Amino acid sequence: MRISLFWRTFLLIGGLIVFSLAASLQFVRSFERVPPEQRLAWEISSVVNLTRSALISSQGERRWQLLDELAREEDVRVAPLEPGDRVAPLPGQDEAERLRLRLQGILGPGTRIAGAVNDEPGLWVSFDIDDDRYWLAMGLERWTRQFGPPWWLIASLAILVSILGAMAISRLVNRPLAALATAIGRISSGAPAPPLPEDGPSEIASLNRHFNRMASDLAELEADRALALAGISHDLRTPLTRLRMEIELSRMEEAEKQSMSGDIERIDAIVGKFVEYARSGSGDRGADAVVEVDVAAAIDGLRSSWLPRIEAGEMELEVRVPAGLRWRGDPLDLARIVSNLVENAARHGRSGEETAQISIAARREAQTLRLEVADHGPGVPPDQLERLLRPFARIGDERSDRGGSGLGLAIVQRLAHRHGGRCILRNRDGGGLAATVLLPDAQ
Repeated sequence: MRISLFWRTFLLIGGLIVFSLAASLQFVRSFERVPPEQRLAWEISSVVNLTRSALISSQGERRWQLLDELAREEDVRVAPLEPGDRVAPLPGQDEAERLRLRLQGILGPGTRIAGAVNDEPGLWVSFDIDDDRYWLAMGLERWTRQFGPPWWLIASLAILVSILGAMAISRLVNRPLAALATAIGRISSGAPAPPLPEDGPSEIASLNRHFNRMASDLAELEADRALALAGISHDLRTPLTRLRMEIELSRMEEAEKQSMSGDIERIDAIVGKFVEYARSGSGDRGADAVVEVDVAAAIDGLRSSWLPRIEAGEMELEVRVPAGLRWRGDPLDLARIVSNLVENAARHGRSGEETAQISIAARREAQTLRLEVADHGPGVPPDQLERLLRPFARIGDERSDRGGSGLGLAIVQRLAHRHGGRCILRNRDGGGLAATVLLPDAQ
């Protein structure tokens, strides 16, 4: 399975950041040999012992000044321990129990700890001075500093932020290439591509500059080709019309006239296909050409062009299109797609002089029109299906009596690409060729 450039860049950057964080965390934890409750017990016992020593050594007015300085500068308060004190536990029962055991080992077995005394929050620890018992209260930040969020939560948040950062960096790196891929897709479908920005990193700027030059050259080439084909069409059809008139006015036998007129009609049809193929590749479809198309009505409007063949017994046509089926796009392109598919089926979808059995079906699939034209002819070798969508591609004898220019299916493929769709050829289970065209709704 291939991974896109965006996800490849994201995985590389994200993996590097996660590995670095994991290594840093392991490095820090390797030096963290002392449990947090032991560190906090040492800190509390130092404060208790210093406070007790200062209170014992001071007398009278000096003791009250000392208590005031401790409360103001160190956030340490001392209060008598009364039997009726309302005591609330510290948050985290397991951590509090481990801290109590540590403190009892340092300060004595009667040491108590609390998270609030008489509704006053703090880190409260009991101690003795002679036969009197006291509370020493410190700020709860000493507790939260040691027993804050667990390391795995901090690591998870760091990894999440790293992944989001890696995704943002990957998107920033991938954006110019995504714009280039979109522009190439527009050119391949025959639509004009907007010029790409030529600023930014030197490599991307150089790539976009070359692409813009190529797109401009292709647009000029397409315009020159359309102009040349229009001129060729005019230059060829004028003498063909004159030849047709001279044949009609000549004294040749009627059979000879019909034969020569038929040859001229075939030449004229081939010239028309050349022009249609050139026009099918142009991407200058205006916004006014996109309308809400009634598919059944559009196909029904083409019946008159097929009536001569139907009346002559060359083909039978079955249309299975639900009433009210809609598609948003160019109705002229839809008509050209259906006409070319039916013409191809009528020409090649029969054996010998048999009547060509042709069916047209259409339905909606999400935001896409699925159109299928099938025949009951001999079908096509499976390895030749893709080749038939190329210009001038034909199967078997290139000079067979079936005629044709080999451009019909190539025109269908080009028109489908103009609308962001495609044409798919397959052999039917019961025999014959089925051409399926997927046409997304125009935006």
